[in-house]
Amino acid sequence: MNLLPPTTDHSAPDLSRLLGRDYWMVTSTPVDGTTAEAIAALAPAHIAWLLDLEQRHLVFLSGPLVSGPGAGPGSGVTVLRASDEAEATTIASADPFVTAGLRTFVVHQWRLNEGSVSMRLSLGRGTYEWQ
Repeated sequence: MNLLPPTTDHSAPDLSRLLGRDYWMVTSTPVDGTTAEAIAALAPAHIAWLLDLEQRHLVFLSGPLVSGPGAGPGSGVTVLRASDEAEATTIASADPFVTAGLRTFVVHQWRLNEGSVSMRLSLGRGTYEWQ
């Protein structure tokens, strides 16, 4: 990871250049009593559900929370490409962890403005490096 020193240019940024793209962030919380074993048993169905959503271009990002407040078996964040809150809620309601009663969720409208993504893809070697 390359940590650059802070910029010395303190002029006002051009806010019109921010991405300003809206997504729906689903924060998932395990219900009391949810065990790692219960999550592991349904993980294949949950991942298959997410991969189907990904193939349909509905999932932007997704993954478990591994530390911090509220992290535990079944906690996670998924960012959806949905037309509105109702569609995002419908999608999140179909999560096998939710339908099995192992976790609940909250839907937030999330505006992506800043950030950076880098990836090196080797077509000849069939490899990638995510940064």
